[in-house]
Amino acid sequence: MAMAPEGLLARIRGTVAAHRLWPSQARVLVAVSGGADSVALLHALLALQPVWRLSLRIAHLDHGLRPESAADAAFVRELGRRWRIPTAVERRPVGALCAREGWSLEDGARRIRYQFLLDTARRYSASRVALAHTADDQAETVLMRLVRGTGLMGLCAIPVSRRLADGVTVVRPLLEVWRRDVLAYLQGEGLAHREDATNADHRFVRNRIRHELLPLLERDYNPNIKGVLTQLAEASQRDYAYLQEAAERQWRRVAKARAGSPGTVTISLAALLRQPKALQRQVVREAIRRVHGEAGQLEFRHWLEVERLCRARPTGTRLDLPGGVRLRREPERLVIEGTLRPSDHSRYTEQLPMVMMTTEPR
Repeated sequence: MAMAPEGLLARIRGTVAAHRLWPSQARVLVAVSGGADSVALLHALLALQPVWRLSLRIAHLDHGLRPESAADAAFVRELGRRWRIPTAVERRPVGALCAREGWSLEDGARRIRYQFLLDTARRYSASRVALAHTADDQAETVLMRLVRGTGLMGLCAIPVSRRLADGVTVVRPLLEVWRRDVLAYLQGEGLAHREDATNADHRFVRNRIRHELLPLLERDYNPNIKGVLTQLAEASQRDYAYLQEAAERQWRRVAKARAGSPGTVTISLAALLRQPKALQRQVVREAIRRVHGEAGQLEFRHWLEVERLCRARPTGTRLDLPGGVRLRREPERLVIEGTLRPSDHSRYTEQLPMVMMTTEPR
């Protein structure tokens, strides 16, 4: 049964308070696609604006990938005009940029969208970027990662907040709200929204999980499967946070930035290999994050390659990872550099008589 509109507002207030998503008088940039979730989030934050004395701004990126995208942009622009919220609407050639950089459309659209949000947040001096992910998105993400194969970090799925850049944090006030409650809120408040036809396209894995796999699991295995999946994400986030803290303590003992080489980190192999495997991965992940900004593209098979590099590969072996990160084994150290184009594929290259070992194709 869906909650009443005031219940949704109370849930958002609880999430903001529990996770300290923003301070009083914060300037919040709301990412609005025009879909149900983002329209509900914007309207709810407008209703709650006096509680925190928020300064709201709207951001909408027109990817130019669908014929109706211009109409979506016009819809969001009209929302901003009607509700008197400053609005930034931009169109960026996502398809052309992805083709030029060698990104997949999904990965490239995400990169471009977050860069747009960061640029807009800085233009408006906003310290928070509010996204409209719901509890349903969380459950779908956990299940999608389980199907594809994942570890503890993947099970953390969607965080309620994360730092996007210095001074700018992404927050998700609807992450503890179910989609049925969002739709009930829109109906109760008489709010229109845009429908994205691609959300029903079963060529996309997430849509098949949403429309086929989850209903099957609910019907034949566990009526509360989505609740179970969100609980798994929450438990994984707590465990992962503890692991991160332990890794940060070890980081200071085993790793350092290489003098005179910006964007390069070295790790003592002897000190690294004395740590439990879980901490080894976290230390290497932190090194990649420091030279590259994130390590989210790495899959389990990539970590197996990193372990082989550290334990068994000869001096001089290089490992090129997705996203433009190179690892190189030296006699006593592992060197991590962010030097490659994002379109390069994961591969080993040994500095032996022209020997190349290639991983499985992605």
